[in-house]
Amino acid sequence: MTVTLNAGTVEERLAAVWSEVLDGVPVTRSDNFFELGGDSLLIIETVALAREEGLDFTPLDLIEHQTVAELAARITRAPLARSAEAAPEDFPLTAAQHRLCTAQPHPRHVTQSALWHADGLDAALLAAALTAVVDHHDSFRLRLVDGPGEARLRYAARTGVMLEHLDLSGRPTAARERELLAHTTRLQRSVDPGHGPLVRAALFELGDAGRRLFVTAHHLAVDGASWRILRADLTRSYRRLELGQPVDLPAPTSPYGVWARHCATGPAARATSPAARGARVADAATVTVRASEQVTATLLGRVRSELGVGMDAVLVAAVARAVARVNGLEQVGVEVEGHGRDTAPAGLDISRTTGWFTQLRTVVLTPGRPGPRALITAAGRELAAAGADAAGAVVPTVLVNYLGRFTERAEELFTDATEAVGADRYPDNFLSHPIEVHAAVDGARLVTVITCDGAAPAGAGAEALAAAYREVLEQLADALRGDAR
Repeated sequence: MTVTLNAGTVEERLAAVWSEVLDGVPVTRSDNFFELGGDSLLIIETVALAREEGLDFTPLDLIEHQTVAELAARITRAPLARSAEAAPEDFPLTAAQHRLCTAQPHPRHVTQSALWHADGLDAALLAAALTAVVDHHDSFRLRLVDGPGEARLRYAARTGVMLEHLDLSGRPTAARERELLAHTTRLQRSVDPGHGPLVRAALFELGDAGRRLFVTAHHLAVDGASWRILRADLTRSYRRLELGQPVDLPAPTSPYGVWARHCATGPAARATSPAARGARVADAATVTVRASEQVTATLLGRVRSELGVGMDAVLVAAVARAVARVNGLEQVGVEVEGHGRDTAPAGLDISRTTGWFTQLRTVVLTPGRPGPRALITAAGRELAAAGADAAGAVVPTVLVNYLGRFTERAEELFTDATEAVGADRYPDNFLSHPIEVHAAVDGARLVTVITCDGAAPAGAGAEALAAAYREVLEQLADALRGDAR
């Protein structure tokens, strides 16, 4: 039986969903999702949670209808039109996959990994839940196939995942840390995009430190947004099994291969692959910058409402100005890595599809000239105008990847652990760019990881860039508050 909801009921449920995703902020029917602090990655969580409440819409719907009232009207006006295309037999790699994976000397070891607390969880139920989740998402069946002309992706027969159970509890702390690092590195290097498996996992017994679940997957199967989907599905599956109930995950959305076939640009991107020019990962220097809670709150709270752009524009503006200052440059080319799910064609719903959806856009800024507000606005304008996977006239020296907001909620079953695990890139692989910047809002603070090639002695290049970046962030926040500096 289909239940028809009236507009008032839909608005109430939407407001409750938005409030939960946005850390409990009060939400009214006229509030704008993005002005409340939402971003394109939080859209995925919002869509998933809303569907559990019987509200069906796509990420594109939320981008086009940004208030509760507007989106409620869209939901009650007409049913969704979804693509009925079946997954293609094989399909080309995207430009990002060519440039960031297959151009590497060790393309097998390009992974993404998670280490989660698993205290008190039953190992058998956890293994069953993990198998159910991997079987549910077809990106784990992808295989990289070499052929005449160019490599392609193809689906293999469905395969599960084995959960190793490793007891490190009897070791001294230092030895335990070394073994954890060694085992996680082994698992990362054992994924095989050509023949499988694309995912490996282990449950570690760490004695008085508790239990940890480690999951690693080849980047071809997952991206940053995929982990949000997988963690939620793993929680749901485990809790169902714990209650003696069958796993009942939401229906899959459009197959990854359909999106890839729409968006792939073929091998032309390989000609200008930054990976061919980069330094080795092993020789890189990395510095982490943690902005203050005050700076983070100002940027999150004011940039959308006052300037009409997102945090990705702030990040690009701050990085470009810092790079220009440190290196004495007038123009800075920045390649921006986006998660791709907000650019899906109409009728293609990929809100619950895992895979590597990354799309690359190149923007060029002259960051030394404009004032802080004008610089952020210019970055937002360039981002909006840049075509996905389009090569620019200026070769970018910086890669910027904004991963959105992460907030661990009390009801989550799996929370991030802090022990050191293996690196997701083989040491002899190359940096994609001389400077790589990855950032996310973790709780109440913007955390930015800056990696530079090894040309500067003792990481001086990374340290100098980090100091300049921190100063620029503070200046941008001061400008938004109206403070003189």
